[in-house]
Amino acid sequence: MTKLRAGLAFTLLPLFTALMIGWNIQHLFSSTATQPGMAALLWSQSYLPRIIVAALAGAALGLCGMLAQLVLKNPLAEPATLGIASGAQLGTTLALFAGVSPWITQSFALAGGFITTAIIYALSRHRGMSPLTLLLTGMVVGLFCSVLQNGLVLFHHEQMQSLFIWNSGNLAQNDWSVVSQLCPILVGITVLVLLSTRALALLKLSDEVVDSLGGNSRLYRLFTLGMMALLAAWTVSQVGLISFIGLFAPQITRLFPRLSFKKSMLLGMAFGAGLLLFCDQLALFAEAINWQISAGNLTAIMGIPVMLLIIVKARFPQPPALGGTASKVLLLPKAIKVLLIVALLGVFFLAFTLTHSPQGWQISVSDPYNLRWPRMVMAIGCGGLLASAGVILQRLTNNPLASPEVLGINSGAACAVVLLLVLMPNASGLLLFSVAALGAMISLGIIILFAINASDQTPKILLVGTALGAFSLALITLFLASGAPNSGVIISWLSGSTWGATPEKALASLVALLLSLPISLLFTRWLTLLPLGRTVASSRGLSLRGSTTLLIIWCATLSAGATLLLGPMSFVGLLAPQIARYLGIYRFGNALWISVVCGALLMLAADFIGRMIMWPFQVPAGIVAVILGAPGLLWLLYRKR
Repeated sequence: MTKLRAGLAFTLLPLFTALMIGWNIQHLFSSTATQPGMAALLWSQSYLPRIIVAALAGAALGLCGMLAQLVLKNPLAEPATLGIASGAQLGTTLALFAGVSPWITQSFALAGGFITTAIIYALSRHRGMSPLTLLLTGMVVGLFCSVLQNGLVLFHHEQMQSLFIWNSGNLAQNDWSVVSQLCPILVGITVLVLLSTRALALLKLSDEVVDSLGGNSRLYRLFTLGMMALLAAWTVSQVGLISFIGLFAPQITRLFPRLSFKKSMLLGMAFGAGLLLFCDQLALFAEAINWQISAGNLTAIMGIPVMLLIIVKARFPQPPALGGTASKVLLLPKAIKVLLIVALLGVFFLAFTLTHSPQGWQISVSDPYNLRWPRMVMAIGCGGLLASAGVILQRLTNNPLASPEVLGINSGAACAVVLLLVLMPNASGLLLFSVAALGAMISLGIIILFAINASDQTPKILLVGTALGAFSLALITLFLASGAPNSGVIISWLSGSTWGATPEKALASLVALLLSLPISLLFTRWLTLLPLGRTVASSRGLSLRGSTTLLIIWCATLSAGATLLLGPMSFVGLLAPQIARYLGIYRFGNALWISVVCGALLMLAADFIGRMIMWPFQVPAGIVAVILGAPGLLWLLYRKR
């Protein structure tokens, strides 16, 4: 069976790629039949460079995937899933907005890639290179970089559309400059890898064995990671973000287990080149029938099923517990509630009265509060809803890392809303909420379907959620790159801006939060039994299927409401329950109340900081929440048990 699959992969990919190239060449010359000179010009300056760029970029990403999976011993490792590509993308975006020279732009991309690689390696090495920690760290770093990039886009509207197209991995060319930039780096890294095959092959063994054989495992890993980061960052700076080629190519190469290390590396590059070339030719075919899609969008959409298949088949160890869990109650729950409510009221008062005048910042009671209170109340309501959903999800999955953001539930709701807004810009609020709830339920349902019955349930739930989040992000990028007239409004909403808050939305979020609390408390018995295990819960008379289904629907509803009003970006749903755990609150009822107050406080503080930090300009609350929350989550991942 393996030989059959290998033969099919080795035969069908070149065949279909050749067919697509032939069809596109025929279409090129037939569409310019009345202008022979134009056909020759397009062929020499656009089409042929595009073919070569696709092959070079695919080979580079295939090699990056091979090196990443070799060093990290993780079948899901590649520049996109590790956040390295997002770091390089952020560096490139910073340089583009600064208007610096191309060489400085590439230096920014390299710096972004190396910084993210260093962060991921440091955190993962501290946790013993756990596959789950690697991917979670990559997800957090990638989201952090994406949020910063969205913030930059909001302040540079004039470059928004071109940036979306570049970010989507569009390989259209108008000269040979990208070929001349990409080829030397790829050749140089390839030569280094081939010259180092004996040392790199040792990385398949454990560090102890490598060191006992006279090698230096730490040096070998750092050297390999450095080459991978350099090549990935350089490729992103030239062609934009292209996901999952580094995931595809190594998986196909594993169908040929008897190859030497050197041949497997070259074969991985060949498959990477063929895959990206095929996807780009497919994108060209789509353009011919008036359907705009880029090679980067295609690879992301096609890569998710492969990633899900790898997750389902692979075996993963249980994740390490997050730090910050107290061994005893630090304060009485009532005292904690009082202190948090006082803090919430204090921040509310400060955000309500602090204003700017010619004399500087001051407390004033003469401002038009009717323009300020809706956004504050909406931030409180949405923060509480996300925290409530986070508490329930962590109990339902028995997983301290579960939250609407990490599991891709918010991304699923956001993807559904963006699709509806692109198709129906004037959709009603009720329709938007229904579609958001449907998207959230589909995401959570897929997670439960793929992972809930697995013996290694906890890591698979997180990994499936990460895959769904990446899939939703790819679809959102595709919609925005299509040139939707309301893309500015959509990107602002995706960033978690409260600028569109109205009294009606604010009151709706607050009423939804107040009504959700007693309903959530009705599930106290279920959420007390489920963390004890499926066997114990069943023996106490709990219907697992019925309770799980109802809790999924309820979590999706909470997440959809918050996402619809405030966008999908924040880590409030993860951090607020962790604060309750750190304070020693374990009973579900107390944990729910404490988490809701913490979530409301975090979002209100994020909105306040975003409003003040760049006055008179405003940074969306979602961006501030992620900037503040991502280091906190990385710290929790870093801490030992």
